[in-house]
Amino acid sequence: MAGSRTTQTALTIALSIFVMLAFALGVTTYLYFDKSEKAELARSQAASDASRSETEARETLDEMNRMRAIIGVAEDVKVEDIELQFNTLVQNDFQGLKGTTATFLELLKSVRDTLRDNNAQVKTVEEEKKALAAQKDAEVASAEKAKQEAIAAEQQAAAQRDKEKSDFDDRWKAHEAEQQKVMDARRTAEERAREMEGIKAEIEKGLDYMPPNRQAEYRAAIEAKDLIKQLDLLRFELRGRAKEIDNLNAILSRLRVADPELQKLIADARPENDRIDGFKGHVVSVDPRTSTALVSCRTTAGLRSGLVLHVFPPNDPKPEFGTRKGVLEISDIEGPTLVRAVVRREDQRNPILSGDGVSSSLWSGGVEPKIVIVGFTDVDSDGQSDLASLSTIVERAGGKLVDAVAPNTALVVDLGQPPSGQDNRVMPGWAAEDKRRTRNLDAARTYNIRVTGIDGLLDMLGLDAESFRPGRLPKARAGVGRLPGR
Repeated sequence: MAGSRTTQTALTIALSIFVMLAFALGVTTYLYFDKSEKAELARSQAASDASRSETEARETLDEMNRMRAIIGVAEDVKVEDIELQFNTLVQNDFQGLKGTTATFLELLKSVRDTLRDNNAQVKTVEEEKKALAAQKDAEVASAEKAKQEAIAAEQQAAAQRDKEKSDFDDRWKAHEAEQQKVMDARRTAEERAREMEGIKAEIEKGLDYMPPNRQAEYRAAIEAKDLIKQLDLLRFELRGRAKEIDNLNAILSRLRVADPELQKLIADARPENDRIDGFKGHVVSVDPRTSTALVSCRTTAGLRSGLVLHVFPPNDPKPEFGTRKGVLEISDIEGPTLVRAVVRREDQRNPILSGDGVSSSLWSGGVEPKIVIVGFTDVDSDGQSDLASLSTIVERAGGKLVDAVAPNTALVVDLGQPPSGQDNRVMPGWAAEDKRRTRNLDAARTYNIRVTGIDGLLDMLGLDAESFRPGRLPKARAGVGRLPGR
């Protein structure tokens, strides 16, 4: 029993020791492993710290190298040298940093602020420069504009001066022309005054032609210088004498004088404008089969085909126009003195014969005839004047129309007067034309120029009134170059 108890006790002790040893072993094992783990952790931490330190050292070195690169310092330059150079630079060139911490950033800030100030000043200067340039450009533009305006003003002033000069010259020329007109008018007035004095003297001579019963009245008009009265007395006396002459002519025509000498005396007393100027040639031969005649002239200069020649008996060198035997129309110029003509009209009881004289009041050796046409005529019966048509025909035939009669005028054609009461309707301005007609007819009588009517003109031109009818306007014949002269 005791042994059992000892064994149990031994076992209990052994178990207790075993438990204690197991505990101690567990504690020891725990402590060992714990220390080992901590050592490992310490070692790992140390390795990590070493690696981090190495990395930081490398980064620091890189940063230092970058900083050196930023600063512009070589890698082999010591920090003390860099600091010395920096301090020297600050002390010498950046004295404005004194009293402040001399650092690179402060230096950069100072440089930045300086640059900003400089940039602001540069901008201000640039802006001022631009403003000055703009002002200069504006001033140049203004000066150029003022120059152009001055040039334009000068040109305008020059143009105005030229215009004023031209106006002055024109006015001066007009003044001189007006002065010349005044002088001409004065000379004309003086000439007319002299002519008037001469006319007055000539009119006063009319006293010698006054019958005794009117001389006292005429002398009184002379003393009163009443020209109108003197002219009235002369006109009255001339009318009386003209009436007396007409009565005498009527008596002579009724007498039928047979004495050739008396006939010649009476013929010579007739007005010259009832007679032709003389023969311009003679009929050489007549061919009844072809109704043509060969005419010899002193010269054929101025003759053209279509010209009309009048045939007269050869016994009177200046026969009356009413004694005409026939009419010839020139067809061909056959030589310097010969022409061939067609018989246009002849009296069968008194035919055209060899030796008959030929004449034309509108031709004389190529001299251009000057013709005056006055009055009114209506050949084509349209109610209007045919003066323009007749003028065109005369000019186309070679005649020269003139407005007034002169001593060398070849012919005056009196067309007559418009129908009574229709003067201005059928011919506007008839009052002036009537005065011209009267003046030219008086001048024709004064210069002894032949006056004919429309029938005489048409006859001389080889036309008739039928050629003026509507649809039969007169046309120039082929070869008619001009009217011959007087």
